[in-house]
Amino acid sequence: MTLTWWDYLNHSPMADQAVDSLLTRYRQEHPDVRIERTSLPRAEFEAKLAEATASGVFPDIAAVGTADLPRLAASGALADLTDRFEQWAPADRFLPPVRESVTRDGRVHGVPLRSTTTALVYHRDHFAAAGLTEPPTTWDGLRAAAKALTSADRSGLCFGAKGDDLTTAFLPLLWQAGGDVADLGGQPSLDALTFLDDLVNTDRSTPAEALGWTDDDVRQRFAEGRCAMAITGPASIPALNTAGLDWAAAPLPDGAAGAAGLLGGETAVVGRNGRVDRAWDVLTWLAEQPDNATEFGGGLSALPNRADTVDALAWQWDPNLPGFTAQLRSARAPTAYGAEYAGISRALATMATRVLSGERRPDQAIAEAKAEIEPLLR
Repeated sequence: MTLTWWDYLNHSPMADQAVDSLLTRYRQEHPDVRIERTSLPRAEFEAKLAEATASGVFPDIAAVGTADLPRLAASGALADLTDRFEQWAPADRFLPPVRESVTRDGRVHGVPLRSTTTALVYHRDHFAAAGLTEPPTTWDGLRAAAKALTSADRSGLCFGAKGDDLTTAFLPLLWQAGGDVADLGGQPSLDALTFLDDLVNTDRSTPAEALGWTDDDVRQRFAEGRCAMAITGPASIPALNTAGLDWAAAPLPDGAAGAAGLLGGETAVVGRNGRVDRAWDVLTWLAEQPDNATEFGGGLSALPNRADTVDALAWQWDPNLPGFTAQLRSARAPTAYGAEYAGISRALATMATRVLSGERRPDQAIAEAKAEIEPLLR
């Protein structure tokens, strides 16, 4: 039997090799199964997936971005895995946001594959030089630390602010303030956007150039010592270690409503017209085999996403992992925003860009975004 597998997890040699290793080991244990893997750059992958969705020729298995599941489920391209998932012993062990990320309208359409979120990384030596001993735990503390750490050749806090990366920075602030996308226009949304505005335009702790930065750019600047703190994901860990930095990670500081982060990563989905039973066997094997932690952790920079793996030694692939894992517990899945999340993300990023570039006041930008987003939430 031959299964088709599509992904975009070739973004680094390490990640590409990790997926190959996982699939090779499955084939070794199941010699009657052949898995044909197609791995493409993200943009090409999404275009190919769109073609497959429209034509009805969907792969047996595809590793898709977590936020894409509602749209694909709404298209009718995916197998409904609800009955299988509910009878699967590990299902109840996934952390609540991870379990929610594979669900649409009460039905399960995927299996969690790789879970990530963002955290605050910081240089210990920069902290010591500024007289700071602990990472900030509140918005006020973050703003004060960013100001104290900013110098002529170094920014206090960096984050990606180009396109969707800006949404990734804004949404946790919105939730931490006690708001949500459906409540744009309320005080929490104003507080969250004003906080970003203060960092960039009032304090200048975050450079305006960040509007052109992706997360990859942020990692590079942090590794070069040009950012004392940065908001980034666990995929940054190998590069920061290679740079020989004395660094650490901590959960994002709390807002008035507490902790929150954005769940990222990939969900494994199964084509409705594919070999569903065998595909399900592949996906449950990936999740159940303890030895797979090596590829998921060190290879794919994934976080342990089940209650029984959070503290498992096999998942402790880096000493700084707990700072990210702790954030995962309060993460929220973008799947809650439905099939139009891509448009919602663009509207949020445009809103924040207009403020950070000085084009709009926060209240003006929020009003414009609200008008654009409301139809997408229906």
